[in-house]
Amino acid sequence: MTLYRPAAKRSERGAALLAVLAMVVLLAGFATVGLERLKAAGNRITEAEARGEAQLLASAATAASANMAASLKARLRMQPGLLDSPIEMAAGDGKVALRFAEGGNCFNLNALAAPPATDPAMARPQPAARPQDFARLLVAVGIPLLEADSLSKATAARLGQTGQLWADPSEWATIAGVTQRHWQLAGPLLCALPTRERASINLNSLTADRAPILASLGVGSDKARLAVSMRPAGGWASANDFLGRSGLSSDGAVNIENEVGTSTRWMQVELVATTGRARVTRELLLDTIQLPAEVVYSRWVRVEMLS
Repeated sequence: MTLYRPAAKRSERGAALLAVLAMVVLLAGFATVGLERLKAAGNRITEAEARGEAQLLASAATAASANMAASLKARLRMQPGLLDSPIEMAAGDGKVALRFAEGGNCFNLNALAAPPATDPAMARPQPAARPQDFARLLVAVGIPLLEADSLSKATAARLGQTGQLWADPSEWATIAGVTQRHWQLAGPLLCALPTRERASINLNSLTADRAPILASLGVGSDKARLAVSMRPAGGWASANDFLGRSGLSSDGAVNIENEVGTSTRWMQVELVATTGRARVTRELLLDTIQLPAEVVYSRWVRVEMLS
């Protein structure tokens, strides 16, 4: 027996068709979103791989720069302009550019921090630099004497309270009373080396714009600039050669001959590694007191995708 089935109304068939079309559109939308997400994930993977390749090349160049530092240091004494141009090297499909620079012609703020006492019963050791040494530098760059005296004491007090070495000279800007103007004047001459020792000034790489650093040793700014301009083409042979021929002397507060030299310990490196797909820039600070040089500080400055 055939069962009777009433015909579907036109309105019901239309509703069903709209539902199917809506489902198709919805599925198409999901598919599009899924494909876009998959493509984005693929792009992220590609970018990560490209960045990784460039950073791997930069890491290899970092090791190379540490090994190169000793030979550069030896040649700098007779070739002060050796660091003026970058050193470029090819590495497979990529290339590396290394730009070395003097890293110790600065006032090390961490020298104002007294080392911790090894014996509680003994007096705490004195810091390598005194607040008045820092104040002389601040005055030399144009900061009024009273401000310089206040800021130098506040800086030494902060370092003494925490007992921690600063990682970056910009931490000086957090000292109460330090203004943007103070930072513009003194900031370029400051550093925060990973040691409580003074930064020994390299007379053979000291430039006229950095001559005020000698003011922290009790040398007048005008005399310091004049002495820098007298440097022989082949560089100074020794600190005594410099002091004897320049006629320079300090005010007696600091033994200047112990704080200057004719070679460097600290070297800065700007490293740019480029591959077919990316370019990365890394900054290094090398301690050349040992062989090979030790990388004591590094940071990635920028990453650029090339394709």
